Amino acid sequence: MEWTKYVLSLVFGGCLLMLFGRKEDGRDKWLLGLGAGSCLAAMELTVEYMLGEPQWKMAVSAMKGLAFFSAVVLAGYVRDWIVGGRRALTDMEVAHPIRQWMEDYQESFAQLSRSFCMVPQMAAEVNSRGDRILLDRLAESRMAAAGQLREMSQILVGTMERIYSTREDTELEQEIGKRLRLMGVRVHKVFFYNPLGRKRQIYMTMNTRRKICVPVKKIAAVLSDLMDCEMMPARDSRSIVSQERVTVLFVEGVAYNVLYGVRKETRQQEAVSGDNFSVFWLPDGQFYAGLSDGMGSGIQACTQSELVLDLLQQFVEAGFSKETAVRMINASIVLQPEEPVFSTIDMASIDLYTGVCDFVKVGAGVSFLKKENGVECIRGGGLPAGVTSQIPLEPYRIRMYDGNILFLMTDGVISALPEGQEEETMKHLIRNLPQGTPAEMAERLMEQVRTYGEGADDMTILVAGIWKR
Repeated sequence: MEWTKYVLSLVFGGCLLMLFGRKEDGRDKWLLGLGAGSCLAAMELTVEYMLGEPQWKMAVSAMKGLAFFSAVVLAGYVRDWIVGGRRALTDMEVAHPIRQWMEDYQESFAQLSRSFCMVPQMAAEVNSRGDRILLDRLAESRMAAAGQLREMSQILVGTMERIYSTREDTELEQEIGKRLRLMGVRVHKVFFYNPLGRKRQIYMTMNTRRKICVPVKKIAAVLSDLMDCEMMPARDSRSIVSQERVTVLFVEGVAYNVLYGVRKETRQQEAVSGDNFSVFWLPDGQFYAGLSDGMGSGIQACTQSELVLDLLQQFVEAGFSKETAVRMINASIVLQPEEPVFSTIDMASIDLYTGVCDFVKVGAGVSFLKKENGVECIRGGGLPAGVTSQIPLEPYRIRMYDGNILFLMTDGVISALPEGQEEETMKHLIRNLPQGTPAEMAERLMEQVRTYGEGADDMTILVAGIWKR
């Protein structure tokens, strides 16, 4: 019967799919179509060859197999389109209760923030200057508290999106377990984190079944084969897996490596510099480098700038955006009961997948990017953190390429150069720096700046460069 050939062809294609197919990698429909089409063509050609049919009939049979292959693949795409549309419609229509609760909380915080912003107008006549200062201080505190609540509402939105971007994949988890079982590794749980527009991450809880140790890099190689992209253990993760149950984060391999170096100089007659720096990496491929200059010098300025950078790193590592972290830190300084110590914030974040670099500058000085064809200035502006409850954050974004080097520096470095020619002098010094590691370049640049005389303020230079892997 004619239809039995098609059924047998589909059965053969299904067997091929079970042996070599992988979930959600897009090739299942092609495997099924290839198996079914080739099987139909083989059966037709075998019968016609045995019966001695002419060549044109054999060519028609081969075309029939190709047409069957195309029909199966097309049917697979149509099925994916229908299922995907239904799934998206279901996701839109059915809201999870937790999502609804978090949206309600977010709206409550936003409404409370708006109520704090409705500061009553001050009377035209105030009894004394002290009363006016007190009322101004109260208004600043209300605006700072409103900013905190507004940022909390945004934090809830980000938390909700992170929760719903983490999923399970039973079939892929089973496949990972099978492959790692051959290496003596027992997989307990796997979570896949794949937010829109960002790279994939895998959280894997596992241990070894015997008294052996398995390098995490070998496990990453298995994941790379299964995920069809390079996977690597996150920075500062464990290097081996032993009998102790651990959770290891694996991320997609980055395109760039980064190196950095720092050089600091303390102002004369001071034992401690008021400048501080912070450098850290995030699992999503972001490298952060930041400077903070506490107003003045000495222990108090050092303590304040160190606190600002510590808070900034903690907020960013917890998943908050740079802008949210800066606004919350600014509000905390404004709300201090005693006289606040102002601090500048100069932070650059480099995406090691794309080379895109974003800046956040709050009262910070100029930065410089050394490229193949010259030196570019990145200027900041505004007031330091803590001066006012409302700080304008003007985002600045550039693209860094292989071999580009970024120079962050505090105001003390620029002010040590000839007055009125600070930027041009610094661009000339950077342009003529000899090649070397970022640490060597920071050292040489500081030496050249000191040839113009002793600086009147603390000086810090942070140099970071990216190179293709």
